[in-house]
Order: sequence, then structure tokens, then C-alpha cells
Amino acid sequence: MPNRSLDDFAAGDDESVDTPPSADEPADATDSADANADADSRDVSTLATYRWTPEPAACPQCGESVQKRWLDGDEYVCLDCKDW
Repeated sequence: MPNRSLDDFAAGDDESVDTPPSADEPADATDSADANADADSRDVSTLATYRWTPEPAACPQCGESVQKRWLDGDEYVCLDCKDW
């Protein structure tokens, strides 16, 4: 297959492309309001069920320092404290 120019693939008409607003243009206020509404109305099923931290953290139930914790009820606990 011979080499082709990028112009061969460009659209014939100059269609506008969605671009992010520049620093000079104000952002759309409804976009940020929608994002905040989504963050506030999170479904519990979207929570992470597992956490890893580079530095060990204390398990809230037994106090053991661990890097890996799993969601159990409302808190993240170590493997031994997790109610499987």
C-alpha cells in the first residue's frame, strides 16, 4: 500500500470539532453542577470493595497494620476481620 497524505483522510467540509474551553472562555456551569450532583448521589454499589495503601494502615476492628483492606459494612477492614 503506498503512503498517503493526511489530507486524504480529512473531511471535505470544515466541520467543527468539540474542543475543551480555553482559559479565556468560561466553562459551562451546568456541566460542573451535573458532576457535583452525580458525586452526591452515588449508589452504594459504586464504592470500591478493596483498598491498598503503600504505607500500612491500622484495621479499625483489630488494629493490625495492613496494606490491603476490604469493605465490610461502612469501613475497610483487614482480611481476618472481613465477614466473608
